[in-house]
This record gives sequence, C-alpha cells and structure tokens, in this order.
Amino acid sequence: MTQNEGSRYKVSRGSTTHGPEGEHHLVRGEGSSMRLWHREEPNADKPMSTHPYETLGYVIEGRVDLIVNDETVSLQPGDSYHVPRNTPHTFRITETLTAVEVNTPATDR
Repeated sequence: MTQNEGSRYKVSRGSTTHGPEGEHHLVRGEGSSMRLWHREEPNADKPMSTHPYETLGYVIEGRVDLIVNDETVSLQPGDSYHVPRNTPHTFRITETLTAVEVNTPATDR
C-alpha cells in the first residue's frame, strides 16, 4: 500500500486496496497489518485454511461462526477473536459481517 500526502503515518482511503473475499487492506506496519472485512452473503461452504500469521479480530456488526481446532465459536458485535498462526480454521458468515483484523506478521492477503 502506498502512503500518501508525504506522511509515513497516514494511509488515506484512496490508497488502500481491496481483496477478492471482501477484505479491505487498511494499513501495514513493520510487524503487523490491519484489514476491514465486509461480507454480505453467507459462505457456508468456505473450506478450512491455514496461514503463517496470527489474527486478532473484532466484530463490528453481523454474525459469524469461527471454526478453529474443531471448536465452533459464535461471534456477534462486540466480540473479539484470536486465530493462532498455522492453525486450520474457517469463518461461516451467518449475517452481513463487518469486522476488523490485525495480522502478525504483516500480510497483504
């Protein structure tokens, strides 16, 4: 992501990028990155995945089931969640979801 207006401390909305699954990459630091998720449609068929980064998240609105280590955790607005790195997991969106996540180490995915 480019950081505009001559500041290394600000990323303007027009300089951020969008991913294919509804993620909006907000900012990337030296060791972590932040993204906003907005998904309207349910995704009951999303397969499990594993990533080389840790994810910390916060549900702003909507509902989603996090399935990690064979445990299903229902999340709603105000709930935070943690997915350890290299851990198989998936998210099953049940109601239009808006959530923010921080990934460590940083990722552009």
